[in-house]
Amino acid sequence: MVKDSSQRAMDSGHKNEDAVAPKTAKGIVKDNSSQRASLGNDDANQAGSFFVEMKPFLSVDQQVRHLVEMGIECPDLDEAKELLGDVNYYRLRAYWMTFEHDGQIATGTELSSIVDIYRFDAELRHWLWAAIQPIEIKIRTSFAYFLSRDYGPLAYRDSSLFADGARHGRLLSSIDQEIARAKKNQEPCVCHNLEKYGDLPCWAVVEVMTMGQVSSLIGLLRDGSKVVPAAKAIADAFGQRPPILKSWLMHLCAVRNLCAHQGRFYNRVMRIRPKMLRKDICWASNKEFPTFVVIKRLFEQTWPARWNEMAIELGRIIDAYPDVSLAPMGFPDCWREVLGVPKADGGNGEVA
Repeated sequence: MVKDSSQRAMDSGHKNEDAVAPKTAKGIVKDNSSQRASLGNDDANQAGSFFVEMKPFLSVDQQVRHLVEMGIECPDLDEAKELLGDVNYYRLRAYWMTFEHDGQIATGTELSSIVDIYRFDAELRHWLWAAIQPIEIKIRTSFAYFLSRDYGPLAYRDSSLFADGARHGRLLSSIDQEIARAKKNQEPCVCHNLEKYGDLPCWAVVEVMTMGQVSSLIGLLRDGSKVVPAAKAIADAFGQRPPILKSWLMHLCAVRNLCAHQGRFYNRVMRIRPKMLRKDICWASNKEFPTFVVIKRLFEQTWPARWNEMAIELGRIIDAYPDVSLAPMGFPDCWREVLGVPKADGGNGEVA
């Protein structure tokens, strides 16, 4: 998938200085784990050298022994081996960083607690994917409709409509690569338009472009005194102002791509932070809670009846893992009230 410059970080992801690592019955939960495994002293000494001695291969049995040696309690070794046969050790590594402090695993940390976070994260990604899907489709639809309505079928190629000619040119190059790939795969819609017209109109090309490309083109539509009416029309379709929608699309595009590649969402520093509405500014952070606030705002403006279903499903997922702390994701104690998530029977509804 082609990634453009709009998908780069908007900020440096500052740490939340007010965050405090909460204590649980099964160890200390860190709410500021990095997005990759930390290096040990031996790794740090080798870093920067081209010729390095890689860590040796470990069999599944050796991996389990290593977990135990680090202090992770594995009462059922056969179950641990089965787990590591299904889930890559290094993937699981990202989840037990939550229980590390100064390079040491917190006393009492059980493998089952790590697995719970892993499974919770997987279910949360499925929820996010389902939530972002209609937003993405409506964005494609709105972009194609309003831009072609106001400026013609090939408006996406008109550099005069976009604020940065160089970036627009790079975007067109990446879009042409997507078109060429679709032609090679004999996509009927693409082949038909290329054979008959020699190019793809807006309403066809949006089905070939990545969400990042569509979002970037929307973000580049001229604003200020040279506002492109289509930019306002697209934002109006979501009940938001163009700058807000632009920020939200960049953020959700990053979240979507993370979900598509099965990346870790739990306890992550969000490098691309969404702008928050004035009423939601108190929830702004570089953690994950703002993602849910943004999705709620989009749904309640666009599909208000559907948010209730989404909120119930989100509550079901969270309630299914009562021992997984929401604090590392920046969830406040009142998260149910903020997101409109009903408390399910048996759910604790609290931030652990």
